[in-house]
Amino acid sequence: MTFVLLFITILLIAVIVNLKVDRLTISTVAGAPIMAMGIMLKGVFTGAGIPLVYDILFYCLIGIAYWVIIHYTFDLLHGVFFSSHIKDPLASFATGTWIAATSIMTVLLTDKEFHLLSHILLFMNLFFWSLYVVLVIRNYLFIFRKINNYLPNIHGGLLLSCVATQSLVISGYHSYGDSFPQVYANILLTIGFIFYLLNLCLIVYRYINMQNRDLTDSWKNTNCIIHGAISITGVSLITSHVEAVGFIESIWIISLTLFFTIEAIEVIWAVQRIKKLGWKEGLFIYSPTQWARIFTFGMFLFFTENLPISNPSLLESLQNPVLLVLPIIMIILILIEMYLLAAHYYKKLKPKHIQPLHSHEM
Repeated sequence: MTFVLLFITILLIAVIVNLKVDRLTISTVAGAPIMAMGIMLKGVFTGAGIPLVYDILFYCLIGIAYWVIIHYTFDLLHGVFFSSHIKDPLASFATGTWIAATSIMTVLLTDKEFHLLSHILLFMNLFFWSLYVVLVIRNYLFIFRKINNYLPNIHGGLLLSCVATQSLVISGYHSYGDSFPQVYANILLTIGFIFYLLNLCLIVYRYINMQNRDLTDSWKNTNCIIHGAISITGVSLITSHVEAVGFIESIWIISLTLFFTIEAIEVIWAVQRIKKLGWKEGLFIYSPTQWARIFTFGMFLFFTENLPISNPSLLESLQNPVLLVLPIIMIILILIEMYLLAAHYYKKLKPKHIQPLHSHEM
C-alpha cells in the first residue's frame, strides 16, 4: 500500500509540474542517479545501525524511480521516446542504466524482504535486458560500418552494456540465493565480459587516434565506468563463484589499478577545466552523466567490502584505506550532485507561455 500511495503522489506532482511549466525533458541516463544512490544505500548505509535513516532514503529512492518511469511514459505518450532515447547508436547504450537501476532496486527490495516484488522486477528486467542486447547489437552494426564517423564520440558509456549484464547476476542471486541457476549466471558473466573487452578496445582505439589532446573537450564523465564495470564484474563473481578467491582477488587488483589510473586522469581533466573555464563552469555544471562517477565509486567500495581474502597481510593494507576514505568521498560527492541537480531543475522550471488572444479570437 505504501508503494501505491507513493506512486499516486509522485504521479500527481509530475502531472501538476508538467501542466504548470514547460514540459521537463528526461535524460536517457536518468537511471544513473538511482544506480548511484542505490549502491550508496547498499554499500554505505546497510548495517550502519540507523534503520530510520535507511528507510527514509529507501522510500525517497522509490519516489525518484517513480518520477523517472513517469517521465519516460510522458515521452512515450508525446511520441518522442524513440528519437530521444533509442535512435542514436551511441547515446542509446545509456538505456543500460535502466537495467542496472532496476537491478539495484531488486537488491534493495530483497534486503527489505519484499520478495514477491523483487522476483517480479527480476523477471521484468531479464525481459528488458534481452531487448537491450538486441539494441546493443544494432548499435555495433552502425558503429562498425562507419567507425570513423562515430569514433570521436565514443566514450565509457558503451560499457553500460557490461554493467547492465553483470547487474542481473547480482540481483538474481540476491533474489533467489543459490537456487538461481548457475548456468544462467555463467552465460551472463561471459556476455558481460565480452561487452567489456569489446567496448574497452573501442575506447582505447578512440583515444589513441584522437586529434585533440585537450582533455577538457575529449574526456567524458562516463569514462569512469572503465573501472566501475570491472568492479561490478568482481561483485557478480563474488555472488556466483565465491570459491574462486584467487581470481576474484586478481580482478580486485585490476579494479584498484584502473580506479587510480582513471581518477588520476580525472584530476588532470578537472585542473584543465578550471584553468580554461573557471571553477563554476569547469566543475559545477550539472550533467546526468556525473552520477556514473558516484555509482562507480560505490561499486568499487561494495566490491572492496565483500572481497574474499586468502592473504590478509598482502591485501588488507590496500583494502583498509579504501574502506575508510571512499564512503566519505561518496557522501560528499552525492551531496554536491544533489545540490547541482536541484539548481539545474530550478532554472528549468519556467511557467508555460500563454499566447494572448487576438481581437478576432474574442
